[in-house]
Amino acid sequence: MKIKLNQLDILLEVAAQGSIGKAAKALNLTQPAISKTIQEMEAEIGMPILQRSSRGVTLNEYGQVLLRHARDIDRSLHQARDEIDHLLGKAMRQLRVGFTAAASYGPFTQTMIQYQARFPGVKLVAMEGRPQQMRDALENQRLDLAVITAASGTSLSGMYYEVLYALSNTVIAGERHPITHTTTLKNLMSYPWLDWDEPGEHSILTQVFRRYNLPLPENIVHCSSPWIMARMMEQADMVSLWTSVRLRFPGYNVNLRPLALREVLPATSIGILCPNIGRLSTAGHAFMEMLRINSRDWLQDSDALEMVVRG
Repeated sequence: MKIKLNQLDILLEVAAQGSIGKAAKALNLTQPAISKTIQEMEAEIGMPILQRSSRGVTLNEYGQVLLRHARDIDRSLHQARDEIDHLLGKAMRQLRVGFTAAASYGPFTQTMIQYQARFPGVKLVAMEGRPQQMRDALENQRLDLAVITAASGTSLSGMYYEVLYALSNTVIAGERHPITHTTTLKNLMSYPWLDWDEPGEHSILTQVFRRYNLPLPENIVHCSSPWIMARMMEQADMVSLWTSVRLRFPGYNVNLRPLALREVLPATSIGILCPNIGRLSTAGHAFMEMLRINSRDWLQDSDALEMVVRG
């Protein structure tokens, strides 16, 4: 079979995203270009490889065989680049990675562990913060790259941004909160809210209320610590907007619970941010490639089904 490497990259992305449209967005390609590539691969092997439904696309048995070998090739190429880098003597002394709390779940932690094991000579520095703090640190060259959350519509102009996946959002409250039935954002406005960021373009809470033509609640406490937020919600009738992964962190799912809302909340994207992809170090490129592979594999795992927004 004469299948090209860029075709395998597209196959990997389509399988990970479960959607041609979302794969096109992640790869900065058009949907017709993705569809044409799939058709070329199907023509090469003489069989269809996709199953289409109202929920998106999945690989059939022929596509799964191709996917398995595509992953092997992807990993082999990554290992080849590692060996070439060592032969060329490229300096990989230090990598400074920023991350937001929601972005640290799943593939990010796995990538950190794998990266340290593969490159023990690289000083790996990780710093947690809010998205705007990560961007400031990148602009001031205190970080090489960051894995951050981004609300839909957030402007990231002037930097390279690559979406890995998107998480659903939910409103969280303590177990003793008086709201126990399906409710609306309007009915929650009288309660104190906890927000991760101060009001502005980067605040997803601001975007959610704007989406439904509602003013922001009058009583908002801004706090960047999920631990402090959790303790406050346990002890007072406060609510907060969290991504779906946060209740997976140890200690957060015991005394907190999601509230059922009539409104559909927008998703939060998880992606890689760096000032200039062309100037990123070899160490940075290696980390990004490992994170891409781990993200693709994680998206196929049952752990991601309840949290990831597809399509």
